[in-house]
Amino acid sequence: MKSNPIFIVGVQRSGTTLLSAMLAAHSRMSCGPETHFFQRLEAENIFELIDPENWPKNAKKFISSITFTNYISDNPPRISILEKYHLTEYQIEEYLNKQRPAIDSLLCSVVEPYMRSLGKSRWVEKTPDHIQYLEKIRKYFPDSPIIRIIRDPRDVSLSLMKVPWGAKTYYEAICYWKFLDDISYEFFNVDQNSYTLRYEDLLENPERELRKLCFFLDEDYEEGMLDTSTTGKLVNSQNVPWKKKAERPIDKNRAGGWRNQISTEMNQFTEGLIGDKLIRYGYPMIENFPHFGEYYPQKSPLHFYETKISKIAAEGIRFWKITSNEKPIATVLLGDPMKLKNQEDKTLNRIRNIWNLFGDVIQAMIMRKRLFWITISDDQRFNGLGSKFLNILLKPFKVH
Repeated sequence: MKSNPIFIVGVQRSGTTLLSAMLAAHSRMSCGPETHFFQRLEAENIFELIDPENWPKNAKKFISSITFTNYISDNPPRISILEKYHLTEYQIEEYLNKQRPAIDSLLCSVVEPYMRSLGKSRWVEKTPDHIQYLEKIRKYFPDSPIIRIIRDPRDVSLSLMKVPWGAKTYYEAICYWKFLDDISYEFFNVDQNSYTLRYEDLLENPERELRKLCFFLDEDYEEGMLDTSTTGKLVNSQNVPWKKKAERPIDKNRAGGWRNQISTEMNQFTEGLIGDKLIRYGYPMIENFPHFGEYYPQKSPLHFYETKISKIAAEGIRFWKITSNEKPIATVLLGDPMKLKNQEDKTLNRIRNIWNLFGDVIQAMIMRKRLFWITISDDQRFNGLGSKFLNILLKPFKVH
């Protein structure tokens, strides 16, 4: 395993920069700036990139085209991956000419020369949003360890509101955290060469956590890994302020700030929506939720309904199961009545949707099942006879 590269992923603002700086402080490991390689790869024609007849022309062009927003200067507004890694197109081409036409060779053309320039022998790649491309990483780097760092989503959400590329609201950030956890949970649950650690544990006892991680990586723990004053600057190549803490001594007080910074309503929304995930990762729950409810459509952006969802959570209703066979005692309908359970616009489906919704209302009345209807605003209007009929039908269940 000692020669296999390492990937660090996680929801942004979870401590990926600190962790990568710690590994980069090891005598054998290097870690440069984020590459966003797999995100950019998603939009490309894979076969053209590795076409032997055009190798490495297309590959070099793709690498050179990867750019990022320049957060420390408006001139130029973008910065290339070559600038971040202090490489030239010639160096990329020279490297690729010696490699087989393959996707892994493209990423290696950036991170390997950087690793060698530092006199290291194993590279680490840290891009948080690669958590959305875990299957791609495993496909192209089948033997690579993938490390996930997690942090209390309430602290993550507060932090995401403070960066220029982050979330506009706390509620949007919580929903974003939930989305990323939903799509990545199964991978980390079954993948044998992945590893998860908590940011809070790393702050509380960094030596213990790094020793455990080094054992997993088949590396010797080095005391120098606790000093990130130099490597924090290397990982933060653009010198952006939100990554500066990775250069400073570890401060345990960075954890748990949410306790004094979010309102009761914000926490009710959080625990009502992702309480099962908080429990799974060992984070504290404050509220009590005796009842299970479901919402429709299930792909709805719940942060659009933040205040009213918080009101429902305050009544002890959660949107996650305690047991697999638990039945909901509440149904929450979101938005346009005509699109609640079927987004298609065909006449037959519209009629079926009205009938199903009518059945939900009758069932709620007979079985004393709680029914809530939430719209984005109290004066929201809906067009069409079907929507107007359902508007009247659901009016007694509307949350204000």
